[in-house]
Order: sequence, then C-alpha cells, then structure tokens
Amino acid sequence: MSKNIDFNLFEKEISSSENEIFTEIKIRALEKLKDTGVPNKSHENWKYTDISRPMELVHQYLTDNKNEKDLKSSSPSTAVNEIDAHWINLNEISLKSEFAINAEDVDINISLLSSSKENFDIQINDPISCLNALLIKDVVKITIPKNSSIEKPLGIVWTDSPKQDDFCSNLRCIIDIGENSNINLINIFQNGINEEYFINSVMEIDIGKNSNLEYLKIQNFSSNHHSIDRCLINLDKNASINFNNIDIGSKLSRSDVEVNLNQKGARASVNGVYLCEESQHIDNHIWSNHFSESTTSTQNFYGIIGKKGHCVFNGKALINENASGAEANQYNHNILLDDDASIDTKPELEIYTADVKCSHGSTVGQLDENALYYMRSRGIDLKTAKTMLISAFVQKILSLIKIKSTQNYLDQLISTKLAKL
Repeated sequence: MSKNIDFNLFEKEISSSENEIFTEIKIRALEKLKDTGVPNKSHENWKYTDISRPMELVHQYLTDNKNEKDLKSSSPSTAVNEIDAHWINLNEISLKSEFAINAEDVDINISLLSSSKENFDIQINDPISCLNALLIKDVVKITIPKNSSIEKPLGIVWTDSPKQDDFCSNLRCIIDIGENSNINLINIFQNGINEEYFINSVMEIDIGKNSNLEYLKIQNFSSNHHSIDRCLINLDKNASINFNNIDIGSKLSRSDVEVNLNQKGARASVNGVYLCEESQHIDNHIWSNHFSESTTSTQNFYGIIGKKGHCVFNGKALINENASGAEANQYNHNILLDDDASIDTKPELEIYTADVKCSHGSTVGQLDENALYYMRSRGIDLKTAKTMLISAFVQKILSLIKIKSTQNYLDQLISTKLAKL
C-alpha cells in the first residue's frame, strides 16, 4: 500500500481549526490513528484492498492550497426525481442554527455540530472513522422523535456539487431514531463529476427500542471515484433493521457495516448486491456483534463480477458470552463472468456461548451452461439469455427491499449496469 501520511500534516490541519469542539475531536482522532496506523495491506481487514491512491489524494489535500475549483460534471442523477421521498441533500445544508422538516406530521430535527447547543458524541473507533474525523468540516445530526411512523421514505443524498475542495470530501451524519418508531430510509451516494476524487463518509444510526428501520443504500459514484463509507448501527431492545446495500459505481469502493445488537430481541438483516465491471474493485466488510440474548442477524450478499473486476466479501458474526439464544447466518454467492474476474470471500463466526444457532457459507461459479443452452434453443440470443439469468440471480436480494417506491429506479439502474458487464 501507500507510504504513510505524515502525521505532522494532520497536526497542521488541527491547528487551523477555529472551533474548539472540532479541535478536541480531531486531537482524539489523531491519537487513535497514530495507534492503529493508516490501513494498508498488512492489516488483516485490508489485505485485499489497496487504498494507496485515495491516501495520495488525502496527502494532496493536506499539502495543496484548498481552493475551490470547478469540476467537470456530467448530467446529474435522476434519483431525487424518480423516487418519491422526503429528500434531504446533505451537501446543500448551510446553517447557522438547527431546523426541522415536517414529514407526514412528524417534525424531524436537523442540526449541525458547529452550531448546535448539543455536543454530539461521534464515534472514533477505527482508522477510517479517525481519518474522517480529522478532515470533517461539520457533522449533521438527524433526530426522529419517538412514536414516529412515516410511510413515505426519508431520502438522504450525498452528491458532490460542481464546486468542491480539491481531491477529497469527508462527510459524517448521525441518525437518532426514537423508540416505537417505523421509518423507511434511502441513502444515495452519487455524483456527476468526471474527475478523480475521494470521498470518505461515516454514518451512525441509533435505533431505539421497539423501532424498525427499512434502510436502502445505493452507491453509484462515477468511474473515477474512490469511495470508502462506514455505517455503525446500534440496536436497542426489540429494535430491528433491514439493511440493503447496492454497490454499482466507483473505481474503488469499500463499504464497512458494523451492527451492534445491544439488547434482547434486537434483529438485523444486512443484504447486498454488487455489480462489478472491468477493473472495478468492490469490497464489503460486515460485522454483526451479538451482545445480548435472543438476538438475530443475517448477512446475505450476491455478486456479479465482470472482466478484470475484483470483489471482496468478509462477513463476521461475533456471539458474546452473554448472547444465549442468538441466531446468526451468513451467505455470500458470486457469479464470475470472465476468467479474469475474481472474488475473495470469507464468511466467519466467532462464538463464545453454546446456546446458539449459526450457519455460514459461500459459493463462486459461472452462469449455468445448461440454462443458457436451453434458452438459446428457444430462440433467445446469448446476451439476452445471460442478462435474464443474472437478473434472476440478483432478484433474490432485490426482493428483500421493502421500500417499493425505489423499484422502477433500481430496475433501470441495474439494467444499465448489466449492459456494461
């Protein structure tokens, strides 16, 4: 991997901070990063993913003048026009004080750490979160009150505008869902920028007791983009999340999802589809941590990998000694479309109590030649037959998405991607 970044550059960045809260956060983050080191391929969790180029962009950001420039952009995404949702564009928020939006008679509070009277407790527990904390300009917090039920989904869009600081962005958002609530959330990562760029984003989600979150994340950055995102989820008693991750874009994409099932009856289903075309690299690392009794987690990821594409799946379930009656399942299935396509897959279990139900497994293969032969014998051309088989394969995950207003948009997005494979 890359040479390590000079920590003196971070210290210079900290000294330029004019906000005491951010200064304290950045000092803590730097101390932690010095302990862990910048991720590289000698680290177990990063051995298949080389982030040297993103780190070079960070170095350029720290050493060059941070003047805004006009970035060449292509046509913007149509997600906000095609999906019916209460949309919030995080990159357009410029506030002096907190404000609220009303969604179906529920007041959702949105505030910035820089101007809030509340002191946000942001997580700095791994190298990527540390790097993010060192370079953030602000933290957005979205608070959903208890007993909220919002039928139309909330939509969060992280789009890079045509004016950006050179080289990289670091975004952080906290979502706090009160107890006894039922929420649908869409998180869109996309842009129209054609130039090379790195985005490092962290999302923290706290789900109160007896609440349910239906969550859909779509990553569709441009092909020159490098994307690392981390989502940290905490579940209270009888809380649940149905998390679905669609990875399509970026030259390099790394997605970390860590779910903490903290209280009895917490449930987490983490599912994903990744479609990887030529020379793309897509990495998914999932952790389900069972810290209490009668908790349930499922990880289910399906991948399609084209010529010279490389993907990584690492799914781990930790069953703590206090998590009797826990159930954890992990599955990863992949289809390689070319001899040069590759996948490194590792579902794993770490169990410290006997009273559990656990299973895991992975498969790697090609499209079914017999099925292709049958379809061609019925007059279907080879390309169409392959597309039909792939679509049926990924539909097993797409059928788990319960936010129905996204269906047409996802169908078109995936059809467009499949045409490139």
